[in-house]
Amino acid sequence: MEFPSNRFKDDAESSTGLLFIRVYNKWHSIINQELRKLGITHPQFVVLTTLNFLSQSDDNVTQVSISKMADMDVMSVSQIVKGLEKKEFIRKTVNPKDSRANAIILLPKGQEMVKLALPVVEKIDDNFFGILQENEKNFRKYLNQLD
Repeated sequence: MEFPSNRFKDDAESSTGLLFIRVYNKWHSIINQELRKLGITHPQFVVLTTLNFLSQSDDNVTQVSISKMADMDVMSVSQIVKGLEKKEFIRKTVNPKDSRANAIILLPKGQEMVKLALPVVEKIDDNFFGILQENEKNFRKYLNQLD
């Protein structure tokens, strides 16, 4: 079966989508490998660092606010929160502002994980995207336009 338009049949490197997913997969593989050494997954890292950030200005961080900030599905965040609770990185409590939602609290063990993992991920980002040099600012600008 032939696709209606196969612009890239002779030159797959011309496919922006293919190049993007290949680069993303390479970066994500490095991130996963290093976070695995710390005992967390990349989604757990995202939830922990998002919670850490939001907690600096809000005492009643919810799964919904984490989901919105991280642009993650609420149900996925819910499952990740359960796993982080089991590891004693976070605790759910009753939200005094909304009894229908739980407040998510970053516990000291979770704060320590953020302090350990964040520099690891930032170093990977610096090394991986460092090849862009002065073009990195434009790269981020273009990514924001796509977001």
